[in-house]
Amino acid sequence: MTLQQLHYFRVLAKIQHYTKAAEILLIAQPSLSYSISQLEKELNTQLFERNGRKVKLSYAGERFLEYVEKSLDTLEEGTKMLKTLADSSIGEISLGYIYSVSSKFIPEMIKKFYEDDSNKSIKFSLVQNLNEQLLRDLKSNKIDLAICPKPEKGFKYAKIFNQPLYLIIPKKHHFSQKKCIAISDIIDEPFVALSRSSSLRDIVDDIFAKSDFSPNIVFEAEECNAVISFVSLNFGISIVPEIPSMHKHVNTVKICDLPLKREIYLCWSDDKYLSPAAIKTRDFIIENFTAGD
Repeated sequence: MTLQQLHYFRVLAKIQHYTKAAEILLIAQPSLSYSISQLEKELNTQLFERNGRKVKLSYAGERFLEYVEKSLDTLEEGTKMLKTLADSSIGEISLGYIYSVSSKFIPEMIKKFYEDDSNKSIKFSLVQNLNEQLLRDLKSNKIDLAICPKPEKGFKYAKIFNQPLYLIIPKKHHFSQKKCIAISDIIDEPFVALSRSSSLRDIVDDIFAKSDFSPNIVFEAEECNAVISFVSLNFGISIVPEIPSMHKHVNTVKICDLPLKREIYLCWSDDKYLSPAAIKTRDFIIENFTAGD
């Protein structure tokens, strides 16, 4: 039994006339007759009741047609799916990112991406999460790409940009009157830190370590919004990236001669298959947004 025989059977079952069915199939009528007879011989079942060139399905043929249609339809769906996977201009990309890039980088990137008409049929499924969860989602194939700090081993990545960090203070803090402060000025200030599970915590700890002191940590929070809330309520100061609405709740001040920043990367799993559309998106981001120091 071949797919060709099943296709011939389905057409003949619908047309119910050998000559007309052969014309539709673009084959000779004897070839169609032979193919159907071989199929019936293999199945040991009469699929059609014949009346000259005209035919109608037997009871067994009617039942068999149900399964043939399901099988051929499923194969056609699979063929379309494979064509879609191979087409870099069609598909859905699951893109994860940390919260602090949501208000500027993500909208700007997507806007520029769609300026190319060949990208119009590529859709984005956006996933905002903490860095650690994004990396887990990459590893488990829940997302295709992630915009986040540099990951550990087991991922591929490309640096996208340097993200500024800000020393944030309560609105009425005494630092508000200064254009910039020395890092030594904050030694005795209460400090609201991110938890040690945060990649930003490592960066901030390193900033202080290079200045040979440890901050006076009074609270730890899981994410930047919570840190900002604590600072706005006068529990201390902190260092965070800019996030939406931050300036409504806290002020910022520069640390003299100490540019605060962290590196942001485009990341993908080292061992995961990427669709042509995902590869196109990855390459677009790298080509258009990768920046130096």
